[in-house]
Amino acid sequence: MCPSAEMMSSWFLLVALACGLVGAQDPSLQELNTKVQQLTTKVEELQREVSPRPQVAFSAALVETQQWTIVGPFDADKTLEFKKVVTNIGNGYDSETGIFTAPVKGLYYFRVTGIAGSNGCTNAGIIKNGKNMFAIYQTAETQAGASNGMALELEQGDRVYVQIWPNFSIADQSRLRTFTGFLVFPM
Repeated sequence: MCPSAEMMSSWFLLVALACGLVGAQDPSLQELNTKVQQLTTKVEELQREVSPRPQVAFSAALVETQQWTIVGPFDADKTLEFKKVVTNIGNGYDSETGIFTAPVKGLYYFRVTGIAGSNGCTNAGIIKNGKNMFAIYQTAETQAGASNGMALELEQGDRVYVQIWPNFSIADQSRLRTFTGFLVFPM
């Protein structure tokens, strides 16, 4: 049995209609492909954010004893060695030298607290690679406190420490004079 002209015409119309629908869908397929690419990019970004980030944090007190201890005054600038290490994640802080060395490039936050020593004043600075970044200063009376903090951008290997200046003293009781720092985010 041969197909009739009418049947051939119907098949032709059906094929033409199907081709037209596929052609009409092509922009939608392109939009879908673009959306898949965008979602793939977003998933890759999220995977980078979730991947392990460096963890760096330290906190130390000047002395280990709970007895009142006066340190200073000194004849010259003196790097303070905070001996009672409470936290040292990432091992950036060295209690033998009092120096924090940045293990990774990033934005770090540092805080120092202090109590005036026997002469009634304290004056110490946070030093980054030999340059004074900020300080604490107190002249009220003995056992008067001071604190200060700042965010600093560090390169890997940069060194940060607390330095007391000549003719000043500080007091501690294993928890009053502290030096703390942590990585806010790597860069």
